[in-house]
Amino acid sequence: MRLVLLADVPTWTEELQVALSSVRGRHRLSVAEDWSAAIDLLAESGHALLIATPGCRPASAHFPWPTVLLLEDEPAELPEGVIDWLPGPRLSTDMLRRCVRYARERCNLEGALQRLAVQDPLTGIANRQGFQALLASRLAEHEGEGLTLGCLDLDNFRRVNDALGHQAGDRLILQVVARLKAQLEVGDTLARLGGDEFALLLDTERQPDRAGRIADRIVEALAEPYWIDGDTLMLGCSLGLANAKADTDPDQLLWLAQVAMRQAKASQGCSWYLYNERVNRSASHLADLEGELRRALRRDDLELHYQPRLCIDTGRIVGMEALVRWPHAERGLLGPDEFIPMAEESGLIVPLGYWVIARALRDMQSLRESGAGELHMAVNLSFRQFQDSQLLATLKRLIEERGVDPHWLEFELTETAVMRRSDQVRGTMNALAALGVRFSLDDFGTGFSSFVHLSRLPISLLKIDKSFVGQMAARPQNGRLVRAMISLAHDLGLEVVAEGVEGAAQLGQLRRFGADQVQGYLISKPLPLAELRPFLNRGRTAEASC
Repeated sequence: MRLVLLADVPTWTEELQVALSSVRGRHRLSVAEDWSAAIDLLAESGHALLIATPGCRPASAHFPWPTVLLLEDEPAELPEGVIDWLPGPRLSTDMLRRCVRYARERCNLEGALQRLAVQDPLTGIANRQGFQALLASRLAEHEGEGLTLGCLDLDNFRRVNDALGHQAGDRLILQVVARLKAQLEVGDTLARLGGDEFALLLDTERQPDRAGRIADRIVEALAEPYWIDGDTLMLGCSLGLANAKADTDPDQLLWLAQVAMRQAKASQGCSWYLYNERVNRSASHLADLEGELRRALRRDDLELHYQPRLCIDTGRIVGMEALVRWPHAERGLLGPDEFIPMAEESGLIVPLGYWVIARALRDMQSLRESGAGELHMAVNLSFRQFQDSQLLATLKRLIEERGVDPHWLEFELTETAVMRRSDQVRGTMNALAALGVRFSLDDFGTGFSSFVHLSRLPISLLKIDKSFVGQMAARPQNGRLVRAMISLAHDLGLEVVAEGVEGAAQLGQLRRFGADQVQGYLISKPLPLAELRPFLNRGRTAEASC
């Protein structure tokens, strides 16, 4: 480490040289006559320490090198902007040795922290923060042209982590990085933006079509088999490319490449896609819709409509399903099919799901206080919300705030959600079931679940999808399938709810098959709370008159 002395007391030079003569290590003491000379000496060495008297110390806010103050008297506390101080009257070799060692360790630590701030610790390539700074620099250097940015996402990488563990996933990432580096040349940059997402900055100034050739090679190289712990793995990738333009800023270029990457992934992966304006218009529409939905959530502009469920044996309404609606200022009342897929993709489904639960519990309490009696409230739960670590705590809090009995709350899960990560799903479901919440399996028959698997989960009801119920008359095999589903569900001790019932003939057939409950337009369309109350009142009046 180089020590640079800048002092207005000449005797300090001799005292430091005497103390330094007994300090082991390669430490050179250079004496600077003025600020200009001191900065030149400090800049010559990668590891340097400035030792200065108070009258010569730098303005700490604009000085990058560590500084030690030379003081005649011991200060009450460490002066601001310095890392240490040395006492003139009692300067010794041990003091100087400890000071230099501390400065060296601090410089090493700061250097390591700076590298970690811009470097991915696993692969050694730039991380997101480091790449964004580099991208801005390269765009300014090239005046926004002659560069192509690529965003690459590995296909099915999560399955590797789930099946083999995160250590195997790390080894796989290292193999991927090695293959990517092999396809790049001098002037290209590779960065890791996240777990299995990478960025490629390609120099295409002299060869505009070079990006396409590299993309072909990358897709082919990453599709080759990988060897991890004796297992052979096949892993594809989705690569999106975007050409820089003179007026493109770094964030916009990165977003365009990610739009193209999603387009590549939509074509089943193992492919690459070059951004074009048509995709931009579609993506912009989705982005606008996402922003509008965020604002609607903040302003509490959404609504819940409730579709009643009828018990076939008693003819009574025994529950309802909460269905979210969005009264859009320009497009009218939007059903869930028009914005839930976008919410799933953007992550908005988690706060949206909590809004639905909170509103459903509030309305559930209101209905009970108005004399509607105890009714099951079914709420659809997405798999992303099911994975949220705060689900159990949030649900407990909401139930306590509303004072409702959790036994009347029901979460509807799809077959796909139940089958993914079955151990995690089972643990979460058991924890919620311990509160008293019950579960139904929505759209049964459209996925790939098995009755053996379902028997291990705390499911109380199966909801047969309306695509089977609606075609029972036209397709006899549908009727046989529905009857078989009902029979097997009852053998497992599960109740059966048939969805999409629109005619009396369907209701009669389901009654003969032994279905427990029905839901559909024959009973009622989904109703806002203001219309649900009179509907339930009419039902109670009819019962009382019988």
